[in-house]
Amino acid sequence: MPDFTHTVAQRHRAVAWVLSLTANTALAPGRYECQLLARYEQGELTIDQVINLLDTAIYHVLYRSHATVVPATEELQRLLDQARTYNAEAHLTGLLLYRDGRYVQVLEGPKDEVRAAYARIRRDPRHAHVVTVSEGLGPERRFPDWCMALGNGAEPAVDRLLDAALAGEPLPDAPLDAPLLHQLFETLGVSPEHLLRKAT
Repeated sequence: MPDFTHTVAQRHRAVAWVLSLTANTALAPGRYECQLLARYEQGELTIDQVINLLDTAIYHVLYRSHATVVPATEELQRLLDQARTYNAEAHLTGLLLYRDGRYVQVLEGPKDEVRAAYARIRRDPRHAHVVTVSEGLGPERRFPDWCMALGNGAEPAVDRLLDAALAGEPLPDAPLDAPLLHQLFETLGVSPEHLLRKAT
C-alpha cells in the first residue's frame, strides 16, 4: 500500500537528511539500504516497512584471494569440511569457487557472524591478496540451502567474468548460463545479461 502519510516533498527531505547526516561515515547506507530509501521516497514503502526489511536483511561479503600454497585436492576438501562445520554453527551460507590458486567466496548470514568469519579469513596465512569485492545488506540469502558449496575447475571463466563485471566491460563469449555464476553476479549487483547487451 502506498505511503500517503507524508508528501513526496517531505519524504524527499527526510531521505536527503539521512544521506547527508551519514555521508562519509560507517552508517552511510549501502546499495540495498539506498534501494529501500528510494522506494520510501516514492511512497512504495512506509518507514515501518523499511525498518522491518532492514531488520530481516541478510549481510554478505564477496571476496577474492590467492592461495599462499596451492592446496592439494585433499586439503581443499578439508578446508571445505571445516568451513561447512563453522558456517552451520554460525548460520552462514555461501559459495566457494577455487581454480589455479585463486579463491572467490561469498559468505552470507547475520552481519556480526559474517564479519567475524571474514576477519578470520583475512588473518589466515593460507590466503594472500584478500580483496573485498562486495559487502553489505540484501533482502535474502542467495545460497539458502548450502552451508558452503564448492565449485572447482568446472567454471574456467569465473575470473574473466569477475574481472569484466568489476571493470564494466562486455564479455560476449562468456558462458553465462551457469546457475552458480548467476548467483555470484546477483551478489555483486551486476547483471550478466547487461554485459551481453553492452557488447551489442
